[in-house]
Amino acid sequence: MDKPFALIVEDNRDIVALFRHVLDLAGYHTEIVLDGKEAMERIHMAHPDIVLLDLQLPGMTGVEILRTMRSDEALATIPVVVITAYPNYTDRLPVQPDLLLLKPVDINQLRELVQRLQVGKGGKREPAIDPTSGLYSLTFFTERLTFSLERLKQVTLRRFGILFAEVPQWQDIEKELGDRGLPAFHKGLADQLKSTVRPTDILAWSSRDRCFFALIEELPLPEVTVKIAERVQSGMTEHLRRRIPRLELDAKLGVLVCDPEYRDIQRIFDDLELSRSLLRTGVYPSPAVFDRKVILTHR
Repeated sequence: MDKPFALIVEDNRDIVALFRHVLDLAGYHTEIVLDGKEAMERIHMAHPDIVLLDLQLPGMTGVEILRTMRSDEALATIPVVVITAYPNYTDRLPVQPDLLLLKPVDINQLRELVQRLQVGKGGKREPAIDPTSGLYSLTFFTERLTFSLERLKQVTLRRFGILFAEVPQWQDIEKELGDRGLPAFHKGLADQLKSTVRPTDILAWSSRDRCFFALIEELPLPEVTVKIAERVQSGMTEHLRRRIPRLELDAKLGVLVCDPEYRDIQRIFDDLELSRSLLRTGVYPSPAVFDRKVILTHR
């Protein structure tokens, strides 16, 4: 059975030994690189399942490695955990890691993190991209959501949002287009959604839920969040009506605001499902923003 591969890029040998021990126990095959330039070459060659990255490295800095990975389509989806002794340094990074671990590292936190990231049987990751829409799969979206929640707990003043978009008349669309026309419809709607959100937002399609999701990091002020949702809804609805004019289709959108009070991913998904239900039943008009105060009144 193949093990998932973790690359540790760190020049402090004591820290390296600690990380390797935790990752080995979690079922990962680990490899250590002490030099930044060598690490970048190894990442290109091996495509690890996760990278633990120090920022201060000889040869090539961790910041340069992170920037290079995020700008390369083949490497952009690899989770990167940045290790630093400076908690405020990440705010000045040109691109954001998936998670920030502060030195001295909390070993229990690291152990829980890597256990959640273990891949399924056979050591093979599910495809990150949904073949129909061209967006990320729900499995990959959940993984990135896990990182976002962990990072949120490190800096308690931050929030992130999950935008969800649905088309209530989906059965009518299926009847209108048939099996042969649906793939192109999915792809077109996904491309339209991409054009109305930021390039850094993580977009996913769930065929099970018939729902689009967008992970919005660094959520702006509430009024700005509403404007983002209104723009996305307007663009999707316009696209839908242009594509199948006789059905007069509409897109329904909501945003779940996630703060540091969330303890686990399951609670987020529970509240996401509740938010979707409230939107579908018309309790709140679309687009709607669901924060903790709103959610607590309906639990």
